[in-house]
Amino acid sequence: MLDADPIPSVDRSALEHSYVIANGKGGVGKTTLASNMAGLVAADGGSVLLVDVNGQGNVGRDLGYRGSSIDDEGEAFADALRTGAPLKPVTGVRPGLDVIVGGQHVGAVPDMLAATYRMQQHRQALALAVCLAPVAARYDLVVIDSAPENPPLQHLALSAARWMVAPTRSDRASINDGLGSISRQFQLVRTAVNPDLRLLGVVLFGSGSASKQIHRNARQWVAEELGADAYLFDTIVRYSEAVGQDARSHGRLVHELEVAAASNPKFWDLRSGRANAGSIVSATSASVAEDLATLAREILTRAAEQDAV
Repeated sequence: MLDADPIPSVDRSALEHSYVIANGKGGVGKTTLASNMAGLVAADGGSVLLVDVNGQGNVGRDLGYRGSSIDDEGEAFADALRTGAPLKPVTGVRPGLDVIVGGQHVGAVPDMLAATYRMQQHRQALALAVCLAPVAARYDLVVIDSAPENPPLQHLALSAARWMVAPTRSDRASINDGLGSISRQFQLVRTAVNPDLRLLGVVLFGSGSASKQIHRNARQWVAEELGADAYLFDTIVRYSEAVGQDARSHGRLVHELEVAAASNPKFWDLRSGRANAGSIVSATSASVAEDLATLAREILTRAAEQDAV
């Protein structure tokens, strides 16, 4: 439980455009949604910061910098969380898109914070908010990718956000276990640390676009878990294993794959050896890119509408 230690001063107005993508279960599309939402807004002219609060560092796979000179596996990020210094983003990972790099050092952050701020659990939970607020105002949008099955890291991410978006698979186990778990962490952080935090919505991710009965079942289960189905976004991100594999293997976002697919080699170039089959990108990327773009617009529109109320 979070205790009643004094809460450090955090400029919440600087974090009003921060979105955490969260679920208590892995493999439900969190990092894919975080990376692509950030990349789409940046490609549309926005100034975006993407924060990788995950020991796996999979944002680096999505953006293609994993193992490069900028990939310190979260060492600088972890050091800022320890000292309370403002974050120092890696700039220009894409035009308009800066990144706080995650990785194995972030996985060790909960133990490090527990040792640094002994018996100060509020301070531990607010470590990211304290470091992020001084730089967040530079950006139109801040997107935070959170870790699954790791409540201390989830507390860090939730404590620094204004809005939570929860992607989920459409099966009952994902909804009951993953969504149920993160909703409990959400309530804990909102009550004890971050009263500005709001659940913006739930996204059905990686589902067949024509699976109407499956979607009806999922809507019912979400309503049972959260008490209402109004949280579900209309946009459903369809399933494509090929697109997921291509994105990670090429280090490209889905809308970038869509562009690359238009330049796929011709069949006769493959037969003649003038092109490599490994360069082929799934044509399904166009439909998945459309889903992600529609979802990003729906997320931002819903947030603006709720802020206006």
